Amino acid sequence: MKKKHNVLTSIYRDPKLRRYLLMCGMVTVGVIVAQLFLVGSIYGEAEAIELLEGFRSSSLYFGSAIAKSSITVLALMLTLLSVAKKSDADFDRSVYRGIEVIGLISTISFVGAVLLLLCLSLPVGEFDNVPSSWFKGLYYGLSALNGCLSGLMIAGVLILFDTIKLLIRKLSL
Repeated sequence: MKKKHNVLTSIYRDPKLRRYLLMCGMVTVGVIVAQLFLVGSIYGEAEAIELLEGFRSSSLYFGSAIAKSSITVLALMLTLLSVAKKSDADFDRSVYRGIEVIGLISTISFVGAVLLLLCLSLPVGEFDNVPSSWFKGLYYGLSALNGCLSGLMIAGVLILFDTIKLLIRKLSL
């Protein structure tokens, strides 16, 4: 009986994919730690609201760029899949696994970007009777989400680069 293929087990078994996802985690942790060192701890509600207001404009651009790029990558993966299927060359499983993992990363990035944009649409300065810990949590949560999205896009591009290298080797003379 043939064993069912799972994306997570293929990531676990492939050392290159594990390395790229580890790099994703390192970028995420780096952004979060740098955020804590550069900003320090937020002491009150006023500081948290000011930081959130300043954070909002850059994160809106960042979130929309991540959403657009992840959807574009998904569309290009469909094109790449059709090119691989229609070509005369026989591709090994690693090419298709790379396309599958890139699709998964792009989908997760898109969902994360939409969540980021939804959180940024909250009217932060308009809330009354909200504890200051909520603003601090929102600020650090949005910083962590920005770090995760950055790491995911970096990992996705690295896996995409490896997949394209495999395709070029197979299709070139």
